[in-house]
Amino acid sequence: MGLKLRGYQSGDFVAVRNMLVESFAESGNMGNWLIDRWNFCRAVSHTMHNTYDNWEQTVGVWEDDAGAIAGVVNSEGEERGEAFFQIRYPLPASTLEEMFAFAELHLPLQEKNQRVLRLRIPADDTLREAIAYERGYTRLSREDTLSVLPLGNLAPMPIPDGCRIKAGAEVTPEAKAVAHAKAFGYYDAAEDRTCPLAFQRMKEAPDYRAELDLSVVDNAGEVVSFCTLWYDPVNRHGILEPVGTIPAARMKGLSRAVIWEGLHRLAGYGAEKAYVGSTMDFYLKLGFAPAFRSYVWEKRL
Repeated sequence: MGLKLRGYQSGDFVAVRNMLVESFAESGNMGNWLIDRWNFCRAVSHTMHNTYDNWEQTVGVWEDDAGAIAGVVNSEGEERGEAFFQIRYPLPASTLEEMFAFAELHLPLQEKNQRVLRLRIPADDTLREAIAYERGYTRLSREDTLSVLPLGNLAPMPIPDGCRIKAGAEVTPEAKAVAHAKAFGYYDAAEDRTCPLAFQRMKEAPDYRAELDLSVVDNAGEVVSFCTLWYDPVNRHGILEPVGTIPAARMKGLSRAVIWEGLHRLAGYGAEKAYVGSTMDFYLKLGFAPAFRSYVWEKRL
């Protein structure tokens, strides 16, 4: 099997998305992204961090002799010196070496007088670990973990009084942008840092479903909590990304209510499981349990 590196092309977005779906069906522990992250980062993260137009130039694609994508190296588009490997099936060491070299060339972050790169390696991936050691990486205490919840028995969860849930078509990108900014701590009433374009682009993402883009709206019409879910019908699972509640509305059960509504909708599509990229106590108390773990490795070039 010959694998060749080429530059990313705009038409690759759906092809990579399909590769992520197929690779999970074959082996969920490869450390690949699920479809939520691929869609959300392209639409929202790249827009918010002003990398939407140049992100493609930093992505490497490896394809086999038949033209099928077998590997990808990409960032989240936040220019934080982070690289992520997406792998179709176990790759030879020579190709993995090329992927490391590509990431080290294109994706480091300048920190003071050093260039720093951080990447994720799945737990028990001894080949990637060996290459990382040999290339001078150190494993940090940080990790990325996907947690899972079976959707077999979902008890109802009422919406607190004074609120109602609206789906994506009923909520403007502007309202969602303000809620996201408040929930994640970058809102400033005196200086508008919200990004409605990011949430407009999210609505245009290939895997976006308006009926799974849920917002809790209070009596004043403000979005006070939200949860967007993405559904992978091939693997029959859904993923939560993003989830948030504005500070003034926390500790009222709103996040639990909107997540539970989304999980019921996922189950209605035929989803058997839901994933979230977190091990916070909040999710563990909802019934999620750690499933796939990757560790963060760092190299100072």
